[in-house]
Amino acid sequence: MKYFGTVESFDETKGLGFIKPESTGAHIGFERSAIGWDSKASPEVGKRLSYEISEAKGENNAINLQHA
Repeated sequence: MKYFGTVESFDETKGLGFIKPESTGAHIGFERSAIGWDSKASPEVGKRLSYEISEAKGENNAINLQHA
């Protein structure tokens, strides 16, 4: 299932970021490896993305990030 949200933050050094989902208030984390375009091009804060959710160790993470 695809979800949509906007990039809330992205740490270049750690390669970690957060998305603010359109459907819920809680943010969801993602790793650089989840980016579906050129992984050297970091996601811009405020950019709308589509993503899927994967659960690992009791936490939800965004995967398969794409420009929306």
